[in-house]
Amino acid sequence: MTIAILIFLFLGGYFFWRKKQLEQRFTKSVGMTVSYMFQERPGQYSGDRNARSGVFVFKAERNNDRLKNIVIRKVKPLHSALDVNLEQILVIPFERKDHTKSDVSVRFKINRRSAKIDDLTGGRVSISGVLNFEERGPESFTATLPIMEVYSEQRV
Repeated sequence: MTIAILIFLFLGGYFFWRKKQLEQRFTKSVGMTVSYMFQERPGQYSGDRNARSGVFVFKAERNNDRLKNIVIRKVKPLHSALDVNLEQILVIPFERKDHTKSDVSVRFKINRRSAKIDDLTGGRVSISGVLNFEERGPESFTATLPIMEVYSEQRV
């Protein structure tokens, strides 16, 4: 019995350490913020007048000049009433050397009709994917990002 507990603790510690390592890899190479915007009217994106949805906007700034792009394969809002159906990967490109900032958006859906969500600020979104660098192989990452504010195009 004690051997099983020790194995469980060892595996738990390993997975915790691995998750922290993947998150540090991401934060060392990229600075990223998440904004959100709700749809202006029900059914705007889906045609279903009862459906509520919106978009998350991921704004990225690279900290490493060798970073070519970020491929996001999984987006999971850490709110039980929100769902992201990522039908294709998201790519945040940094093609040119002088191009250090880029952004991408993904739609989310409020999957509970009874949910009254007016403000997502302070919530969190978990993402995972790959960082692609020049002259070296891709590096996996996972990160949990706070939702900062409502998206506005006038921000600089």
